[in-house]
Amino acid sequence: MTTDEIRIKFLNFFKSKGHSIIASDSLVPKDDPTVLFTTAGMQQFKPQFLGHIEGFTRAASCQKCLRTDDLDVVGKTDFHHTFFEMLGNFSFGDYFKKDAIFWAWEFLTEELGIPGDKLWASVYKEDVEAYQIWLNGIKLPKERIVKLGDKSNFWPSNARLDGPNGPCGPCSEIFYDYGKNPNCPKGDMCDPDCSCGRFSEVWNLVFTQFNRKDGGVLDPLPAKNIDTGMGLERLAAVVQGRKSNYETDNFVAILKVIKDAFAVNKAKASESEYRIIADHMRAVVVGIADGVMPSNEGRGYVIRKLIVDMSDLAVRAGIEKPVIYTFVGITIDRLKQPYPELSGKADEIQELIKRIEEGFIKVRKEKIPKIREQVRSIKYTAGARSGNNKELGSFIFFMRDTEGVTLETIKTILKEEKVLEEDSKEVFEVYEQLMKEQQERSRATSKMTGDVYANQELASDLPKTEFLGYTQRQAEAKVLKVTHNQEDGKSQIILDRTPFYAEAGGQVGDIGDLNGPEGRMRVEDTRKVNDVYIHYGIIEGVIKEGGIVQAVIDGPRRQAIMRNHSATHLLQAALRETLGPHIKQQGSLVEEGRLRFDFTHPKAVKPEEMLKIENRINEFIRRDDKLTTEILPLEEARRKGALAFFAEKYGRTVRVVSIGDYSKEFCGGTHVASTGEIEALKIASEGSVAQGIRRMEALTGKARVQEFLKQKQIEAAAVEEAQRMKQEDMKKQKAYFEEIKSSVDGMIDASENINGARLIIRSLENMDVALLRRLVDLLKQKVKTGIFILGAKGTDDATVVLAVTKDLGDRGIKANELIARITPLLEGSGGGSTYLAQAGSRCPQKLDGALAKAKEIVSHAIESVGV
Repeated sequence: MTTDEIRIKFLNFFKSKGHSIIASDSLVPKDDPTVLFTTAGMQQFKPQFLGHIEGFTRAASCQKCLRTDDLDVVGKTDFHHTFFEMLGNFSFGDYFKKDAIFWAWEFLTEELGIPGDKLWASVYKEDVEAYQIWLNGIKLPKERIVKLGDKSNFWPSNARLDGPNGPCGPCSEIFYDYGKNPNCPKGDMCDPDCSCGRFSEVWNLVFTQFNRKDGGVLDPLPAKNIDTGMGLERLAAVVQGRKSNYETDNFVAILKVIKDAFAVNKAKASESEYRIIADHMRAVVVGIADGVMPSNEGRGYVIRKLIVDMSDLAVRAGIEKPVIYTFVGITIDRLKQPYPELSGKADEIQELIKRIEEGFIKVRKEKIPKIREQVRSIKYTAGARSGNNKELGSFIFFMRDTEGVTLETIKTILKEEKVLEEDSKEVFEVYEQLMKEQQERSRATSKMTGDVYANQELASDLPKTEFLGYTQRQAEAKVLKVTHNQEDGKSQIILDRTPFYAEAGGQVGDIGDLNGPEGRMRVEDTRKVNDVYIHYGIIEGVIKEGGIVQAVIDGPRRQAIMRNHSATHLLQAALRETLGPHIKQQGSLVEEGRLRFDFTHPKAVKPEEMLKIENRINEFIRRDDKLTTEILPLEEARRKGALAFFAEKYGRTVRVVSIGDYSKEFCGGTHVASTGEIEALKIASEGSVAQGIRRMEALTGKARVQEFLKQKQIEAAAVEEAQRMKQEDMKKQKAYFEEIKSSVDGMIDASENINGARLIIRSLENMDVALLRRLVDLLKQKVKTGIFILGAKGTDDATVVLAVTKDLGDRGIKANELIARITPLLEGSGGGSTYLAQAGSRCPQKLDGALAKAKEIVSHAIESVGV
C-alpha cells in the first residue's frame, strides 16, 4: 500500500464516520503568534476547540507540518523529520474517548490490516476510563497497556504541573511492536516508554477535557474535545513493513534521484547525509510553495538554512556546482497527489534554490581561505591562553550566523588547522551561548509567545466582531469584555462592533479612543483573534462590561494608512507593467509614515526603471481612478484575474479591490475612494531582502513627499561637504607621507641592529592605516632583513601595523604571533598573516607604552631563532 493510498484511506474512513474532510492549512499559520510554522493538525482548529463551532463538530485532515526541534538528529534516526504530514481526526464537543479509541483500532487493524497483536497502548496513569476502554472494550491484554505520567501522557507535556494555562488533558498513544531488541538494556521489561527502537509511536489520541488555571487547578471543560495526530511517514513504514521512514515509497524515490545525481558527479556521501537532503528537500519545496521566501530572519531563515545545509553536504562530497535544485522535480512528484498546487510552482522553487546554492558556493570559495587565515592568527593565542577561546567561539558564531558557512565546514577547518587540541568544549560553549542569545532575540522580535492558546482564551465564547471601518470612522458600541494586564498596566477591550481596523494583511491596526460615561481608553493597537477584535491600551477612569462607548479612530492617521495601502496596489501594477508579469507580492507593511512592498525579481531594479515605475504610479494618481470592492467566491475571483498574496490563506469568499483596468487584488484592507486622494508618491529605497526577493519603500501625500525631498537635499549637501573635507584630509595625509618618506633613510640609519636584523619602531601622529602600510612597503624595499612596527595615534584611537621581512617569516618569526602579544598591551584587537599584521585600539594613551614593550618582545623573538 503506497503512502498516497494510506492518506486517502484515512480521510475516507473518517468521512464514513461523519467527519468533515478539511484541507491542509498552510505551513505558515494565519493569525497565530505562537509558532513560526504549523506544527500540528490541531492548529487550524483552535477556534473550534475554544467553542467557535461553525458548520461541523467532527473533522479530519492531513496537515502539512514543519518542526525544527529535532534538526540535529534528522537523517540520523529512522523517524525524525523537519517536514512531515500529520493525519488527524477531531471532535469539538461531539464524541469522546470511546469512539476515538474504537475508531483508531478499527482503522489500524481492519482498514490497514495491521495485526492487533503487534499493537500496544499507553494511557495517562490516572485515566481509568481510557484504561478500561482498552482493556474491556478493545480486549487488549493488560500487559500491553502501559500507564505513564505527566511528561509522556498528558498534553501539553507536563502542563498539569508546569503550565501553560488553557485547554489540556490526558492522552493515549498507540505503538507498533517491531519485536524484541536483543541489545535493549531493559530486556524482558522493555515497553513503549523505552528508547531502544523496538516500539514506534503510531498514533496519539488527546482527550482535551480540562481547563488548566493558575496553581495547576484542572477545571472540567463543559464540552470535551478529541485531538489526534498520526505521522503519515511512520504509519507508512509500519504498513509497508519497514523499520525506517526513509525506506518507504516516497523517500526511496527521492533518495534514488539524489544518489544518482551524486554518482554522475563522481561524489559520494554517507547514508545519513543522503537522508538529510531528502528530508530537507520536502521542507524547502513545501515551505517555498506556501510563501516562505529564503531570507535571513524568521521563517525565511529556517528555509535558507536548510538549503545551505544541503548545498554544503553536496560541496563537501565533491560537487562544486548547484545540484540541490535538480531534486525539486522528484520531490513535487511524490507530493503532488495531496498538494497539486506544487506543480505550478516548480520553476519558481527551482530558481530560488539554485540562486541560494550559487551564492553559497561563491561565499564558501571566498570565505574559506579567509577563515583559515583568521583561524591561524587566533591559533597562537588559543594555544597559549585559554581566555582566547571566547574569541574563537565568537568567530565561529560570526562565520556560521552572518557569513552562512556551515558548522561542519568550520569544524573541518579547525580540525585541519589543529586549533582545537585543547579546550574545545569551552570554545563551543561560547558558540552555543551566542546562538542561544540570537534565537532569543529573534523570538522576542517575532511576537511569538510559545503559548499554544495565546490570546485565544481572551476571545473564547464571544461572537465575531462586526467591523464597520470600511465606511465609518466612529461608532457606538457595547463593551463585551474588559481585561487587565497587571505586568504592564495595559487593558484589553472587546466590543460587539468597531470601526477600528485590526492588524492584518500587512496593514497596521488602528489607534484612537473608546469614550464611555465614566472613563476612556486610549487605544494603542488593535488586533484580532478568530475575527474577534481586541483593542489594547490604557484605561483612564472606569469602563464596564455591558456599558456603551463611542469608538473613534485617529482619522488623519487612518487616512495616511489608506493612502499607503492603495499605493501598494498601484506599485504592484506598475512593477508588473514595467518589469514583467513574474512580479509577485511576497509581503508588505502599510503604516502611517510609509509603505513597504516585497516582490519576486531576480536582480536590482535599475534607476531608470524605478523612475518609470514612479512616474507611472503618479500618472495613476493624477487620473483619480475610483476604487471598487466586491465580495466574490474564491474561484470566480481567480477567474477574473485577481492577484493573491503568495502566502495568504483565503476562505470560500474573498474581498476584491479593483482600480481602473490595471489593478485587481484580493484584499481585506482599508483604501481611499479614488487614487487622487493619494496625492503623490515617491520611492524612497529599493534593495534585496533575500535571494530573488526585492523590497521597495515609498512615501505618499504631497506634504510627506516634499518633506522627504527636502531632507534628501540636506543629506546630499552634507555628503558633498564630507567628501570635500575628506579630499582635503587626503591632501594633508599625502603631504605628511611625503614628509615622512623623505626621512625613511634616516629612520633606517637610526634603527637598532639585532643579530643582523633591523628593528624599526616608530610612533606617528594622525596617519591612517593605508599610509602606514605604504610606509611599511617602502621600508621592505630598502631593508633586506628586519621587523617594522609603526603606530599611529589619533584623538580617540590608535593603530599598529607590524611587518616581517620574508626571510624572518620563513624562519619562524611571524607577524600575526607578534601582534597577538602586543594587542593586549593596547587593550585592543588584531590579527593578520605571517608577514603582515595589524591591531586597533580605542585607547590611544596606551600606544607609547605598547611600542616600548614591543621592542622587548621582538628582540626576544629574534634572539630565540638565532638570526
